Amino acid sequence: MTVKTPRLASGSVTSTAGDGSSVSLDLPGTTGSPGVKLGAGTVVYSDAAGSTDVAVQPTNDGGARTLVTLKDRNAPREHRFAFDLPDDATLSPDGDGGYEILRPLGGGGFITAGTIDAPWAKDADGAPVPTRYRLEGTTLVQEIDTDADTTFPVVADPKYTWGIVTGTAYMNRAETRKIATYGAMGGLAAGTLPPPLNVLYSINATLVTAKASSANSAKQCLKIKFAAGLFVPGAYKGGYCK
Repeated sequence: MTVKTPRLASGSVTSTAGDGSSVSLDLPGTTGSPGVKLGAGTVVYSDAAGSTDVAVQPTNDGGARTLVTLKDRNAPREHRFAFDLPDDATLSPDGDGGYEILRPLGGGGFITAGTIDAPWAKDADGAPVPTRYRLEGTTLVQEIDTDADTTFPVVADPKYTWGIVTGTAYMNRAETRKIATYGAMGGLAAGTLPPPLNVLYSINATLVTAKASSANSAKQCLKIKFAAGLFVPGAYKGGYCK
């Protein structure tokens, strides 16, 4: 995994996975402020926008933390982060205030290839400041609700990852029904799944079939959460479940 930060605040952070796929995030800078390298790979763009500093910290999980500092009450309360995603990738709400970056599986369904954490913001006293995302196409807009009691500066923190090998795989209603009817191995070829999900799927085929059957009976869809040593089939509704 390679993470590249831009020379200027008006540029983009790019994360490239081992398979060559990449995601770019435009910084919310409106000036040509140059980046200054600090410790631990952090790059700071002072006065990236009006009364706003921006810092970028590459993370060990293949993404970047983007720290936006509102220096005073003149700083804008909305900051825009435009994503450049692979053609087959989509953004989907994760239900907790963040988003998942989904890519299609070869044998059907979608898999989480990246995440955008739920946002947070704190003022100079460490008090939480209400904040949220809204999505405009593939542009993430962070809204920060400061008021008369807010002590500046305020720090807000969008964070994303890309190219992760653990996450969640989602099946739609037709795919769930097929697995429930023909079994895990008959309904979906394990070889179409990426490692380590393909191995875990084969080992837990009986469990997958049972969960697909119960999800199908409840008019829901199969999902599989997986990580190192973790494999948890479950059910979901909404979103891709149609």
